[in-house]
Amino acid sequence: MNITSSCPNKEICGSCRWSHIPYQKQLDQKLSDINSSFRSHALTLSCEEIVPAPQIAHYRNRMDFAIDYQGRVGLREKGKWWRVLDNHCCFISDIHIESAFHTVRQWTQKANLSFFDRKAHTGLLRYAVIRCTKNGETLITIITSAPTEESEEQRVKDALAELAAMLPTQHVVWSIADTVSDVSRGDRIIPIQNTPYLTEQILDYQYQIHPFTFFQTNSLGAEKLLGTVLEFSSSISGKRFVDLYCGSGFFTIPISAHYENTLGIEIEEEAIERARSNAALNNISIDFLAAKTEDSSWAEEPIDLLLVDPPRAGLHDRALEQLKKAHPPTLIYVSCNYKALARELQILHGHYEVENIRAIDMFPHTPHVEVVTLLRAKKA
Repeated sequence: MNITSSCPNKEICGSCRWSHIPYQKQLDQKLSDINSSFRSHALTLSCEEIVPAPQIAHYRNRMDFAIDYQGRVGLREKGKWWRVLDNHCCFISDIHIESAFHTVRQWTQKANLSFFDRKAHTGLLRYAVIRCTKNGETLITIITSAPTEESEEQRVKDALAELAAMLPTQHVVWSIADTVSDVSRGDRIIPIQNTPYLTEQILDYQYQIHPFTFFQTNSLGAEKLLGTVLEFSSSISGKRFVDLYCGSGFFTIPISAHYENTLGIEIEEEAIERARSNAALNNISIDFLAAKTEDSSWAEEPIDLLLVDPPRAGLHDRALEQLKKAHPPTLIYVSCNYKALARELQILHGHYEVENIRAIDMFPHTPHVEVVTLLRAKKA
């Protein structure tokens, strides 16, 4: 049985592909898809548990809104990067983002700033990236092309000051993109109002969220995800904990308390800078390294617990070889792509056995899901 979608533009937007499906059926389908992927890789294990999202609407804490050459502001049409659905937010976005979105759209119409033409590579206004915390604190980042002269730069500053006045309690940032590439991030950040970051609390830990820092896009769901990882690691302690693809320290910081030494590795230097700041914010001392996982020497010393949270493509082949060689006694694999997870569990089958596995629905109304797997090393 299908239901009526809460999205008026579902067929042409695509942000909520499953919104016509009853929520329990979405959960059942996700478990079925995970286990089908396991079977297709000749794995006998099964994921029996999926944690429902605490909130199935207005849960997303970051939205990237495009501004097109005609001044339309909203999400893009599905499969058509050049078309923007004007005034279309999304019912999965946090209500504070939705409120700020309408203010930003209203501002763009009277800001007297040119709009970026993605074909001609001319014009200023490109994107509005809006993030928020659970308590409604909002960060609005307006991304523009680089001004071509001082008078144009001053016009942008004056216009952004007007936007800030329309959102007096929120954080407003100007970000300048030096590239013509169509990406929703800039190369330079100029604070306009309040700090150029938010501070979010997940369980007992605080994290600073900057304009383009990766952070779990569902804060309430992130508490379930972190809670699961802490539960799976609760009986483990020792001298050394290594967190690969650590980002800004989301898992690294809470788990580090149980270990004498902790190392977090992430390829993006900006993320590592944020991880160090977050560790300091939580009064915790951790070693962080900006490097490719497969090119670093994390596996040369004994490891009591290894946590991996790779991108959608999964672990690099060389990282998998390092893992098998290091053979840490306990491995926690956090995956946002169960197909990559199944492929790699098949590769690790001779070295590890699965002790526990749980799915966490971080993305209602979409086919995406997080899976946390606890593995123990098989004796040689």
